[in-house]
Amino acid sequence: MPRLAVTLGVLVLVLAAGCAGGGDGTPTDDPPLRATATPATLDPATLDATGYTERHADTPPLNTTITARIEGDVTLQTTRDVRATTARRVYGRATPDGSVVVGLYAVPAVQPFENADLRKNPATGLSTADVLTRAQTVYDVRDLSQTGQRSVTLLGTDATLTQYEGMATANGTDRPVTAAVVTVAHGDDYVTAAVVTPRGRDAPLVRLVEAVRHEKTESPRRD
Repeated sequence: MPRLAVTLGVLVLVLAAGCAGGGDGTPTDDPPLRATATPATLDPATLDATGYTERHADTPPLNTTITARIEGDVTLQTTRDVRATTARRVYGRATPDGSVVVGLYAVPAVQPFENADLRKNPATGLSTADVLTRAQTVYDVRDLSQTGQRSVTLLGTDATLTQYEGMATANGTDRPVTAAVVTVAHGDDYVTAAVVTPRGRDAPLVRLVEAVRHEKTESPRRD
């Protein structure tokens, strides 16, 4: 994953989603940080070959608070509210046991300091279950236990896909599921690929992850 340059010496970052932290734990009077993500999609040829279809597309908000600190010749710390507009695309394939779902969830990077080239993921503080649930619109995921990891390439970046077993609720019914999730930085966004399947059903995880497409936009760096 590419390194992000910081203009003020050594960086120490504390990032909390959904709560205040650092200093006295109170956000500054500055306006909230606002950013909008570019959607990620699955390659149409892969959809045709695997039987998945697009089920849902939307731009859900992510409202949270981050605390960041830079230490060097001077020390700077700030706590900022974030109002992010994420981008979500959901794909599915029907099975007798329920849908196999692929969720692509793009979250925009935010820049806590006006004059420091530091961009961070405002979704960092979310639990894995929260990320899996936010990434798609079929399953409310919970009670996860990790079952394995594997190396994948997502948007040209080598990354680790982590696999889980757990429970989920869909249409008011609880059922056991398996899940897999991986996130990489890509341009101005953090892109998550999440797969949730009824337990006992398979999905071509590597093929699906490698089929993710996302326009790489980058904001001008500040000096």
